[in-house]
Amino acid sequence: MAGRSQQLTEPGWGITLAAGVLVLLGVASIYVTDTHYVSGHDGPRNAAKQLVFIASTMGIGWAVLRIGYSAIARHSYALFALGVLALLPLAIAKGFQVHLGGLTAPINGAYRWFRLPGFQLQPSEFMKIAYVLALAWYLRYRCNYRRLGGLLLPMAVSVVPLGLILLEPDLGTVLLLIPVQLAMLFLAGARIRHLAIVVALGLAAAPLAWGQIRGYQRARITAVLLQSTQLRRAVIERPTSFEGFISKRQALEWEASSGYQLVHAKNAIGSGGILGHGWGGGAYVVSDLLPDRHNDFVFAVVAHQWGLTGCLILLLGFGVIVLAGVRIASATADPFGRLLAGGLVTLLATQVVINVGMSLGLMPITGMTLPFVSYGGSSLLSNGIAVALLISVSQHRPFLLATRPFDFARDETPRATLFDVDAERSGDEAAEKIAVPARSRG
Repeated sequence: MAGRSQQLTEPGWGITLAAGVLVLLGVASIYVTDTHYVSGHDGPRNAAKQLVFIASTMGIGWAVLRIGYSAIARHSYALFALGVLALLPLAIAKGFQVHLGGLTAPINGAYRWFRLPGFQLQPSEFMKIAYVLALAWYLRYRCNYRRLGGLLLPMAVSVVPLGLILLEPDLGTVLLLIPVQLAMLFLAGARIRHLAIVVALGLAAAPLAWGQIRGYQRARITAVLLQSTQLRRAVIERPTSFEGFISKRQALEWEASSGYQLVHAKNAIGSGGILGHGWGGGAYVVSDLLPDRHNDFVFAVVAHQWGLTGCLILLLGFGVIVLAGVRIASATADPFGRLLAGGLVTLLATQVVINVGMSLGLMPITGMTLPFVSYGGSSLLSNGIAVALLISVSQHRPFLLATRPFDFARDETPRATLFDVDAERSGDEAAEKIAVPARSRG
């Protein structure tokens, strides 16, 4: 096990090199941008902190590879419980508006971080990994999710962490974990029609949820719609027709208030052209026109500096990670490994879609960071653990004589088959052959 952990597989090398390119793009962008709430040029200081986070991430990733995903799997429920416990103080601090002796303090009104000596820790980032681990461990050998009622337990348990995260509030992470859950249930063999029913019920409940979310969260959603000049004009001319959804004041002040970040993010991206303004160049790097450009809107900074070329390199890096992860998930015959890899790939891909989508004005601004590129230690550590687990799954893929994981025939009887899984070991190391008896999947 220890020897294997030192060897990267072919998809493992792809993930490592792609993540390295993304990290370099991130550090370069962080170095030349300042945080809008700090006076003075703090870009180099933030870049130095990010390098420390990168070193820490590499160390933790190496430890994950040494331990192996299968050993970590046995502690999935314990890690999930620890994640929930870590979220409780933040919910208490938010509910009672207390700082718990300086352990918690709001940033922009949100209680998402623990203030520790020298750095801040965001528990919800690590809860994402613990959630995927626990759900994969629960689903690995079960078949009750093949019935609609069997979906209730994993969804009910999910309410606990999602509810605590929503209290912080952190709507972005909640929206991130929902597609992860659906994707993992689908990979485990849940029926599409049952998942469609769940999604339909969620959409039907959306109008009820609209009245419960905070005003600034509603403003972020309507800000995307108000990009339409025709809609703004309609709201201004017939405000009563949009009462309870969009106000006339929101339409009048959109560009200077709720739509400010959208407008400037799109301007920064569009002004980059094909090759951009060069490293450290351009108005959106030199001037403080775009808030949170070092984390939430770092994609706009990349586009502004290096144009379409830089964006394509960035998206290619994420594409390599996702494709390598899909390859790992499809090749492994271990049910837990398959679900874990699929869940982590969905987690990373959804983060990218949300972050890039909100920079382009296609999705509401939710405070979602761009994996490996945005500034922040918790996000970088969490995503580093995710890719380390992916690589670990790829390192321990034997030849198996077994039923394909979650392969259901029409009569619900699994099809036993011999399939060859490339263990992709370096040198002459042979893959093991393990015989696994077929089991009924009623």
